[in-house]
Amino acid sequence: MTNKLITITSVVAVSLLSLASAVTADADEYQTSGTVGFIPSTEVVPPHNPDEPEDEVTPVDPTRSDGKPEPGMPGPLSIDFASSFNFGTHAITNKNVSYDAEAQEIQTRGKDTYVPDYVQVSDYRGNRAGWTLQLSQNGQFKTNDAKHPSVLDGAVISLDDSYAVGLTNAIAPDTYNTALSPDGSKTVVMEAEKGEGTGTWMMPWGYDGDLKPDKENGGMLIDPKVCLSIPGTTPRDAATYTTTLTWTLINVPLQQK
Repeated sequence: MTNKLITITSVVAVSLLSLASAVTADADEYQTSGTVGFIPSTEVVPPHNPDEPEDEVTPVDPTRSDGKPEPGMPGPLSIDFASSFNFGTHAITNKNVSYDAEAQEIQTRGKDTYVPDYVQVSDYRGNRAGWTLQLSQNGQFKTNDAKHPSVLDGAVISLDDSYAVGLTNAIAPDTYNTALSPDGSKTVVMEAEKGEGTGTWMMPWGYDGDLKPDKENGGMLIDPKVCLSIPGTTPRDAATYTTTLTWTLINVPLQQK
């Protein structure tokens, strides 16, 4: 009697398993979406370190008594910072001479350090339209004597060994070395074609390894890629000579590769 019950139970179990395996799976699908939007940024982008691009820094302007540089422009297309050039103080001579500019002093991570002189541009328009950065010199170096200014005739500022350092993986803008003319004519120093130069970009002149101490001016570091040349035939007074530079940012590329 016991054996018959066991046999019946086994048959029922097998039958139920067979029915379960015969059921066909059916699934319905329902679609949803994900979306995100962006608008041009009007924020002022702080200066960054060309050696460590992700680091925000506080630059020092060597030509101002308070050391504070000109504030950066608001976005979305902006000049965030540009170095001023201090070519030091030197003994009067009748020889052809070249003087290197003081390297850019910056305050970063709680300490002061020097990097090559540089300019920083940001493009957060979001249209990949490209842009052009121009530089001009507003007259020759001269003293601030209103009646009888002394002019450094023939003096030339040269900017060499330029390259682009960015914060994004976008295509880098082109950079151009230049010798400035004191007549105010504009020269292109950096340019992004369409599809290039989005985000924040720095253009240093030279590399860290190029910087060297200036024994004549207290051992400060100088950048030999930013140079002022003066002919020996140019008379010099015992005074400070100054000029100003204008950086112009245009919202389209002007040159064609």
